[in-house]
Amino acid sequence: MAVFERIVGSLSKYAYWVAGACVVAMMAIVVANILTRKLWIPIYQTYDFVGFISAVMVSFSIAYVGIVKGHVAVDMVMERFPQRAQVIISAFGGILSLGMFSIVAWQCAIYANEMRLSGEVSMTAAVPFYPYVYGISLGTALLCLVILTDLIKDIVKAVKR
Repeated sequence: MAVFERIVGSLSKYAYWVAGACVVAMMAIVVANILTRKLWIPIYQTYDFVGFISAVMVSFSIAYVGIVKGHVAVDMVMERFPQRAQVIISAFGGILSLGMFSIVAWQCAIYANEMRLSGEVSMTAAVPFYPYVYGISLGTALLCLVILTDLIKDIVKAVKR
């Protein structure tokens, strides 16, 4: 379990660094567009590129946020329950989250494949959509691995108590 957790943690940190690079890339594109507009040579595809990069940024950062427990949680209510009930409720929430995000990852992969087969591209930049939708699927699948590690920890805690 420790090896699996380390691998998932390493993948999540790598994806988080990619998401950070996406923030820098978006900033560079927007600043370049602002500066080139002053020279009357704007970058017409800025809207498309910022949208694509932001999709990668969000999907690649959610797994790391899951590792550091940065998502919203209802701790005020959970603290009032006994420790065993907290673990059981957390495990139940993990099962629901794992199910939901697994479906999202799976359907995004299917949708990306359909986009690849149809040859769908963006309107101004004529860049294919499917690599970015595959990226969303990958980021969501990585989040599923993070949820799975947390779920296994919760189940082990519940059994030990």
